[in-house]
Order: sequence, then C-alpha cells, then structure tokens
Amino acid sequence: MTRDRPRVRVDLTDPDLWQRGVPQEEFQRLRAEAPIAWSDHPSGHRGFWVVTRHEDVVMVSRDPATFSSRNGVITLDDLDPDQLDARRTMLEEDPPRHRELRALASAHFTPKAVRAYEAYARALAAGAIDAALAAGECDLVSRLSEQVPIRVLGRILGVPGERVNDLIRLGNQMIGSDDLEYLDPMLAEVPPTERRLLPFGHPAALEAFQMAWEIAAERRARPSEDVMTALALGTLDGEPLTARDLGTFFVLLVIAGNETTRHSITSGVAALAAHPDQWRGLRSGAVDPTRAADEILRWATAIHFHRRIATTDVVLRDVEIAAGEKVALYFASANFDESVFPDPHRLELDRSPNDHVAFGRGGPHFCLGAHLARLEVRIVLEELAARVKSIELVGEPVRLRSNHINGIKRMPVRLVSA
Repeated sequence: MTRDRPRVRVDLTDPDLWQRGVPQEEFQRLRAEAPIAWSDHPSGHRGFWVVTRHEDVVMVSRDPATFSSRNGVITLDDLDPDQLDARRTMLEEDPPRHRELRALASAHFTPKAVRAYEAYARALAAGAIDAALAAGECDLVSRLSEQVPIRVLGRILGVPGERVNDLIRLGNQMIGSDDLEYLDPMLAEVPPTERRLLPFGHPAALEAFQMAWEIAAERRARPSEDVMTALALGTLDGEPLTARDLGTFFVLLVIAGNETTRHSITSGVAALAAHPDQWRGLRSGAVDPTRAADEILRWATAIHFHRRIATTDVVLRDVEIAAGEKVALYFASANFDESVFPDPHRLELDRSPNDHVAFGRGGPHFCLGAHLARLEVRIVLEELAARVKSIELVGEPVRLRSNHINGIKRMPVRLVSA
C-alpha cells in the first residue's frame, strides 16, 4: 500500500522548522529512500505527497494536464472553491488561460527587454554598496538586497518612485503573514469569515490593489511603455481585465519579482562570506559572473515549494497518487540532488552545467522574471567584486518564519573597501 511507504519525519508545514533552516538532512534521506513520500498535515488539512528528486520535480512541472495548479500553488492548506477564486492569480491557472494572462506582460521580461534596465540596476547596486561601505557595519538587507530588485521592478511596472517603499512594506506583510515581526494589526480586526476571502489572504493586498487601480487609471489616460499600461489596456477573451484580475496580477509581480531576488542576494552574500575561496575567484575574474549568478540562485532557492493537484489517478515512480491529492514539488530539495549537482552543499560559482530549478524547469510556470533575476544578481555580484575586498558577517542572519519563502529579514555585515 502506498501509505505504508516511508513518510516525511518532519513537519514541512511548520514555519518554525524552516525558520531554523532548510531541513536538508531529511531531504537527503527522502531522495535516497522515498523520493515520493507522504506527509500528514497536522492542522486538520489533508496530507500531501512530497516530491524531492530533481528529475521528478521537472517532470511534474512540465505536465500541467496531470498536475494542475488551479487548486493552489503557494499553500499546503486546503482551500474551498470560494477561497480559491478570491485568491487566484496567474500562478493558479493552467493553460490556456495561464498562457493568455502571461502574454499580457511577457514582452517586458524578455532578455532584450530587461537589458534596457542594466545601467539603472548597476547604478542602484553601486550606490547601495558604496553606502554600505561608508557605514562600516550595516544590515545588508535594508542597505542592498531590499533596494535593487524593488526599484528596478518599480520602473518596469511603472510605479512612481515615491511609492516603491510601500511595495516593500506590503510585500513583507503578505509573504510574512506567519512571522510575528510582520504581523499587521489590521489582520486581527478582520473576522476570519472575511479574511478567508481576501486576496492573498491578507488585508495588505487590498492596499496594493488600490495602488494598482490608481496607476492603471493614470495609464489609461496617459499610456506609457510599462507593464501597468499593458495591463490597463490589455484584454482577456476580448474584454478588459477585471479589477480583481488587474490587482492580483500586479501583486503577484510585486511579490515574485522582488522577494525572490532580494532573498537570493542576501543568501548569496552570506555564502560568499562563508566560502572565501569562491569570493577570491569572483574578485580575480577567474569566475564567469553569469555562472556565479546561477549558482547563487541555486544555493539560495528562494521558494521552498510549489504545489499541484493530481487531476487523475497517476503512478509517479512506483507510488499511486489518487486524483485530487496534493503534490508538493520541493525545489529546496531538488536543487541539492546529488545525482544532478556533485557536492551540492558546496558553493561552486563556476558550476557547469547548473540545471537548477530555482525558476522551475520548463513547463508553463517557468518564472516570468527569470531573466530579470539573473541580471540583477549578476550585477550585484559584479559591483561587489569591484568595490569590496572582504565580506564578514558580524551577527547571525535573522531568518523569515515561512514554510514557503526561504528568506532572511536582517543580516549584519561588515564590508571592507577594495
């Protein structure tokens, strides 16, 4: 019987587990003993299958017909149809609707399109690093990691510069809803019956929606060459986007286009401090910065998992998965699969090949902002290498309490000028 197979021995739904660190020992055991393993959900929700090997994560990602995204992607909880509809974004869509939604913004995230922002991103990174050097000891997150991705994204979206800091605050509240530091007092004032139908399950989304609607109204009156113009003037099935579709699209881009890159930069700098040989190789020019960026993205793996629902009875390896059961794809495990990445727990900036799944791997849900994230991480690495002689952590990084985002909230560092 499939339920007699070895099971996950830790509670992957517990944000406290992940705040302590990614459970790599358990993932290593699962990859070896039970690549498709069952996990109970201790909070009264149905359990779920845990997929840990790189090969299987890639296969499931590329088969939306069998493994659907429409019943939730970023949560391991059960959501009823009303909740799903209230919270649905492009992530919770399958082809063809997913493809049609994605097409509204995809032209702004091609390699050619994002290269147009390289000079701006480099100026932001250089300025932030110089300010950190002048400060001596500082928090890398607020000084650097938090600043570059959101400001580049704000320009691509068309968000006025004076409103960009609001995006940081709102993003923190939405992705950090399990973290007491980011707990919004407004949340306690919203009755559970209303909260369950809030977009993204959080009142902060309503403030972000309002921002999106205001910017969209301005773009309808005065179109520009930004994403919000594309969304404000775009159509789906011959009709303009609904207010909810426009709002959820905007918030998804804000979170996915900022948080993941921000946390990758922070984890990457921590890794460079812990691997001085790799740092020296980057500074000497012996390492290709493009390869280095991909290794940092693998190492950081800013998204722990995405979830699917089996649309039919299916056998994955020798495990019978029933229609309707949840299947969680753990990128946090796949990116450290020994069969794909030799010595996976060692940072190797020149690693090649590097078929990581930090952006997914093929399939319709391959990250829309992958080219932008690679560009930003590469630029930060290049500017650090040019300006900084040594990186020292002067305190323990403070990790985000989340079972979905591999985040660092604060990281005290000392950067020494080159």
